[in-house]
Amino acid sequence: MSTDGLKRLTLDDIEASLRADLEPTVARLGYFGEFFQVFSAVPGAVQGFMAYTKAVKSPLADSENEVLALAVCTALGDSYERIQHERLSLKLGLDLNWIAAAEGRDGADMSLLNSNETALRTLALAMLTQFGKGCQHHIADAAAIIGPQKAAAALLQITRFTSIATLCNALALTLPVPSVF
Repeated sequence: MSTDGLKRLTLDDIEASLRADLEPTVARLGYFGEFFQVFSAVPGAVQGFMAYTKAVKSPLADSENEVLALAVCTALGDSYERIQHERLSLKLGLDLNWIAAAEGRDGADMSLLNSNETALRTLALAMLTQFGKGCQHHIADAAAIIGPQKAAAALLQITRFTSIATLCNALALTLPVPSVF
C-alpha cells in the first residue's frame, strides 16, 4: 500500500482481458504506469475509459489532441500525464519547441502552434480558468476554426484530461521516466 491507501497492482495482478488490452500500451511506454496500477482495481473501468478515450480522440489530429493534453496537464500542475504526452508528442514527430509552446513555457515561440492548435489551447485554458462558465464564445471561436465535431470532441478531451490530471495530482503519481526538458 502507498500512503494514499490504494494498492498498486502489477501487470500480472490484473484480470487477463484487461492485461491483454493494456499490453500494447505498456509495450509502447516501456512501463506499466501507476495510473493503470491503481485504477485496474476497478473491473471494467479501465476498458471503458480506454474506449471513451479512443472515441473522443478520433476526430482530432494528433497535434490537436497533444496540445489539449499538454495545455491542461501543465495548467493543472500534473507532471505525470504531462511527461507522458511530452514523450508521445516526440514520437509523433512534434519537436521540443512545439511542445514548449503547447505547454506555454516561458519564452516559448507560440507561433509554432497553427490556428487549430492555438484555438484549442485557448479553449482548454478558458475552460480551466473559468470552470466552463462563460466559455461559449471560446467554444464558438474554436468551432469556427476547427468545425463543430472537433470542437465537441475537444470539450470532451479537455474534461477527460482534467479528470486524469486531478486524479494524478490527488494520488501524487510518479513516472519512471523524466520530462523531455
